[in-house]
Amino acid sequence: MQTDTKKMVLVSVLCGLGYMMYSVDRMTVSSAIGLIAKDFGLEKGQSGILLSSFFYGFIGFLFLSGIIADKLSGKPVLILGLMMFSVATMLTGIAGSMTSLIFYRVMTGIGEGVFWPAASLEVANVTTEKQRTTVMSLYWMGYPIGGFFGTWLGAMLGPLYGWRVVFYVAGALGILVALAYAVLVKSEPKKAAAAVTVKEKVPLGQLFRNRAVMLIAFYYFLLLSGWWIVLLWAPTFLMNMKQLSIGMAGTIASLLGLTGALGGFLLGRFCDGGDFSRKRKVLIGVTLVSSLLMAAMVMDLPVFAVVILVLFLGLLGYPITPMVLSFTAELVPPQLRGAAIGLVMNIGMTAGGISPVLAGYFADRYSMSTVWFFAACVMLVSSVLLLGVRKSTQPVTQRRVAGLASDISTSKQ
Repeated sequence: MQTDTKKMVLVSVLCGLGYMMYSVDRMTVSSAIGLIAKDFGLEKGQSGILLSSFFYGFIGFLFLSGIIADKLSGKPVLILGLMMFSVATMLTGIAGSMTSLIFYRVMTGIGEGVFWPAASLEVANVTTEKQRTTVMSLYWMGYPIGGFFGTWLGAMLGPLYGWRVVFYVAGALGILVALAYAVLVKSEPKKAAAAVTVKEKVPLGQLFRNRAVMLIAFYYFLLLSGWWIVLLWAPTFLMNMKQLSIGMAGTIASLLGLTGALGGFLLGRFCDGGDFSRKRKVLIGVTLVSSLLMAAMVMDLPVFAVVILVLFLGLLGYPITPMVLSFTAELVPPQLRGAAIGLVMNIGMTAGGISPVLAGYFADRYSMSTVWFFAACVMLVSSVLLLGVRKSTQPVTQRRVAGLASDISTSKQ
């Protein structure tokens, strides 16, 4: 048990560090988009395309990565993805044209798409249901912490040293994390032949017939359609609507990540203290309140009130992703865990390739506050889908094992 605990800590920390580098890369683009747009002469619509470009590689590999991780193991897939997006992150810093910049962002997205499901599967496989949401939230803390540093570094250091420097640093650190995972995390020994037989009895098609998984996937899509506008356009929104400098807007937006890390741990602990019904109710409540907080930000409020709203929006909104990942792992047998996580991510993250572009397009024609309020309404509607998410009382694996036991008993008689 002690060895398992040590491995759980090691896997969670290293996956969290990889996730941090992935987040630094992503959020640096968000906070430094003004500087990048100035360098390349981009309008808001073009900036939206740039913000979304990594998603075009990202969403193409999430589900595929989960399937491969199930077939092989999470470790080699994780390392491959981490190395890919780290190298592409460094190359982003040397981009000399809009075309090359978009190409490197797409390549970064491919690496991230390979990394994320495999890393989430690794964490899910070293935890039990009674600790999974908490540990998943701890691993996922790398994302909001990386988001804080990426947003802050892009907004504060970018104007002084240029936006390219942070990409070099983030890429190099990501390579170091990949090497550490390869050396320190030991692969699992081969399972017994009987276990493999049971594993092969769960077809991939079972995943698409799982109503709960499909509902949570489409919930995640609607949720992220609004949430990605928060993550990618928050500095611009604060600059335009609240007349803040790029440094102040970036600093306030970075607070989302700090309170998000705390919220993930607290909500994870609360969810793990109850059954699946409690977890579902928490997710519904958090989604509703987050959408209301986001909508409130379009009001004519003083800066201190905006800061308070941002703090609470991060506290409740950021932890939604680890909750979704943890719940998805509970809705399917272990044999389909990686594929299920990849599928939910794939459907959900498709929003990231659409909503930032639409936000930039409509912001040019209407206003950022109108786009922001509409995104909040979409998040509000997404919570309705969670009402239909129910956990099966008897997992597929148990039914198959029971069936095998019955057949053996009958043959003996």
